Amino acid sequence: MKNIILLACFLLFAGCAKQPVIANLNLRIGEQPGGLYPATLSAAISGQDSRKSQDVVVYASDEPPTGLANMSAPQELIEEKLAEGLRSQGLRLDPASPVHLKFDIKELLVRVSRPKMLYLAEGKTFITLTVENRGTVFTKTYKREAAKESARRPDLPKLEEMLNTQLADIVQHMLQDEEVRNLIGRR
Repeated sequence: MKNIILLACFLLFAGCAKQPVIANLNLRIGEQPGGLYPATLSAAISGQDSRKSQDVVVYASDEPPTGLANMSAPQELIEEKLAEGLRSQGLRLDPASPVHLKFDIKELLVRVSRPKMLYLAEGKTFITLTVENRGTVFTKTYKREAAKESARRPDLPKLEEMLNTQLADIVQHMLQDEEVRNLIGRR
C-alpha cells in the first residue's frame, strides 16, 4: 500500500513538471582567416544589453506567460565569440587601445504564441556595432528574424537553436564586414 501511494505521488509530481526555467545559448562561429590585421594592431571590445527584459525565450501562450533568461549574460557570450574571432584574424585585444568596438543588444528573443491551432515561434535578434578609431565613428545595425509553426509546443533546444543561428550569423557578419575591418585598420 505504501509503495502505491509513493508511486501515485511520484506520477502526480512528474506530471506537474514544468519547462526548464533557464535557457543556455551557445553560439558557434566558423574558423576565421588569419593575418587580416598586422601584429601591431589592437582593439578593445565591450558590449551591453539594453533590452528591457533579460528573457531570451517567452512562452506567451502560458497563463501567466513564462519567460526564460539565459544561463550567462548574452553580451558576455557575444563579446567572447567576437574576441575569439578577431584574435584568430590577427588582432590583439587591449583595453587601452585607441580602437574601440562596442556592441549593444537591442533585441534577442524568441516569442512563442498560439494565435490559432498551431504554435508560432518568432525569433528576433537586433544588435548595433559601433567602431571608434581616433575620432572616426562608424555604426552598423545587424538584424535577423525567423519564424516557425508547429503543432506541438516547441521544445527549448529548438528555440535556443533559432537564437544561436541568428547570433552566430550576426557575429560572423561583424567579423567579415569590410567597413568594420577598414576602420579598425585605419591609422
